Amino acid sequence: MLPKTTIKRVMKNYTDLNISSEAVDELINLLEEMIKVTTEVAEKNAKREGRKTILRRDIKNCDEERLKRKILELSERTDKMPIIVKEILAIITSELE
Repeated sequence: MLPKTTIKRVMKNYTDLNISSEAVDELINLLEEMIKVTTEVAEKNAKREGRKTILRRDIKNCDEERLKRKILELSERTDKMPIIVKEILAIITSELE
């Protein structure tokens, strides 16, 4: 579980609005899902090279299309989320293009 206070502090860097506890919880869920997908892809990269250790390059060389699809899928589930969550997901998605 990601620390709520840290996530909320990062969110506050991008808004002057108040941030509800539920918004923080939802963003944590989204981030944990992205971490899960990234780790799974990085693990495949490491195993493909016969290693037992995930390296920085495994993360950098993740299957961007698969990760992007997962992020887009998650962003579609945010119809009731505050605009800041949608904006964060939009930025992440645009960085993967």
